Amino acid sequence: MPTQELMVAATLWTGVGLILYVYAGYPILIWLLSRIRPWPLQARAITPRITLIIPARNEEQWIRRKIENTLTLDYPKDMMEIIVASDGSDDQTVSIAREFAGWGVQVAAFPTRLGKQEMLNRLVPGASGEVIVATDTHAMLERDALRNLVRHFADPAVGGATGRRVCVSQAKSVASMGEGLYWRYESWIKESESRVHSCLGAQGQLYAIRKAVFPHVEKVGEDFFIPMKVLADTGLRIVYEPSAVAAIPAAATLSIEFERKARAHMSFLLTIPMLKKLLMPWKTQIWWQYVSHHLLRMMVPPALLVLLVFSAILAPSSSFYLYILLLQATFYALAAVGAVLAPLGHRPKVFYLPFYFIFVNAALWLAWLRWPRRKYEYAWQRTERLPDAD
Repeated sequence: MPTQELMVAATLWTGVGLILYVYAGYPILIWLLSRIRPWPLQARAITPRITLIIPARNEEQWIRRKIENTLTLDYPKDMMEIIVASDGSDDQTVSIAREFAGWGVQVAAFPTRLGKQEMLNRLVPGASGEVIVATDTHAMLERDALRNLVRHFADPAVGGATGRRVCVSQAKSVASMGEGLYWRYESWIKESESRVHSCLGAQGQLYAIRKAVFPHVEKVGEDFFIPMKVLADTGLRIVYEPSAVAAIPAAATLSIEFERKARAHMSFLLTIPMLKKLLMPWKTQIWWQYVSHHLLRMMVPPALLVLLVFSAILAPSSSFYLYILLLQATFYALAAVGAVLAPLGHRPKVFYLPFYFIFVNAALWLAWLRWPRRKYEYAWQRTERLPDAD
């Protein structure tokens, strides 16, 4: 094989190796490491005073059931401060929330849109809790979620904890099946990472941070930035607690879910210079996880393009690379059929799974395309969800 073809083949196999490592190699390695060398936790039943913040922007359809769900949680009411933070809502969100004043629910009604990040910057310093809990309006928490989450703060090495997101199955939501599979996969990785040292990022539906180390929040996705900033600046662990369950419907449509994913990935790219310590092995124990789970995953879309283009270059002179090209063509054809069937309510896995894989990586591509402009709409962007499950 001529030198030029060898270089093309080497680049192609580098791309294959990266894709396999990101989606299979790293998850398996971190799982094995979590079994071989787990870092013990000192969790025990405690009930520290917490401040539970519910950010809301025009959530009149959801806010009542969210507050009612919060009030039924198994946690001492005299040890829980509940704040509904309205981000310039112009519907009935504030008036509905104020109906629960007799149950101790406070309402911080900001007259103009600030974004969740700035609301946290203003509310956390005056919070009475030693642990700050944030939860989404759409997330319905299981009754024991808070107790299971905060027990980890008995360990002084823990700076934060995050719960498990469960995607509610809904026939009307095309994104439901894919999101359910995706979050089960992510939860498996996070649980392994947590056993080794720390999971990377938090589930925005439910997470808790010690007030003493709660950082100033930059104008990026706060559920990733906050725990990672705690990790970078303090070295304290971020624990994943699978028994602290937050159930949430998938996005109402695929286009809404696509935009949400693209925004999340764009936000991650913007956090990289803010979290430079996480790239330095001599300053953090989680650099390998950070690079493998997040940075290299951002490189999968270019690797997929390299694999397709370079196998097409090599196919005319090699039946082996022709087969690789045909396999890719078959995969993309299945994904295309899945893209047609999914909006019609038909989701056979042979079509839907290839489609969802391409769907996820297309959102990554969009984040890369937006990244050079450094524009991130940090003010409230609602992800429309269907309120009623099957």
